[in-house]
Amino acid sequence: MTLSSPAKTISVRVLLASGDTSTIDTLSRFMEPMAMMVEICPDIGSATRRLCRAKFEALVVDLKSPAETLELIKEPREMTSHQKVVVLAILNNNDDIPDAFRAGANFALVKPLLPAILIRTLKASYPLMVRERRRYYRHSVQTSIHVSSASLAEFVATSINISEGGMAITSSVALRVGETVTLKVTLPGTEQTATLNSEICWTDNAGRMGLVFVQVAAIEVERLQSWLADRLEESQPC
Repeated sequence: MTLSSPAKTISVRVLLASGDTSTIDTLSRFMEPMAMMVEICPDIGSATRRLCRAKFEALVVDLKSPAETLELIKEPREMTSHQKVVVLAILNNNDDIPDAFRAGANFALVKPLLPAILIRTLKASYPLMVRERRRYYRHSVQTSIHVSSASLAEFVATSINISEGGMAITSSVALRVGETVTLKVTLPGTEQTATLNSEICWTDNAGRMGLVFVQVAAIEVERLQSWLADRLEESQPC
């Protein structure tokens, strides 16, 4: 059985927690043609450490002990960076399925892994993985940002990068953490100026600041998401 990749694919990172060679070979064979880049950890300890140190769009759990499987499924839901990671549980019997979903799994498969069911599950989970990839994607871009606040006259800063949830900028004007500002930015390749209400969440001594978007109009969110989606697709290898 062969897999055909979609016309446009976005690579996603998948952490596979498994020590079973057969499971690893089967999942890798079907995932990689679907732009799912698999990294393998053989046990719960190494998988937990990788989740703490790197960002993944999906977690696949195949551990011998049902208790360890449930523990690792619950783990990312307690991490800020992985709260919405797509979790696929590989189980030894149907009786474990309800516990896996209660623990936070999005999908569950029971061994032996049948190709038709596996493909169907991967196709259903892939768009969710892409959504998570887009949500965390930061695009490096340098463009002028007009910044204003209740306490300061409008000034011009320079963007460093931008994501769906916020932006990093650099400026000679110092702002305080917790201060709210309004950003006006024309994204490269567009003609419309976006107005983004933001809050300063970090600063450093080099004039760099991180901002999180707050109470942004739905139309502005849609435009930003669409622009970032295009940039993400452009960044993918052919």
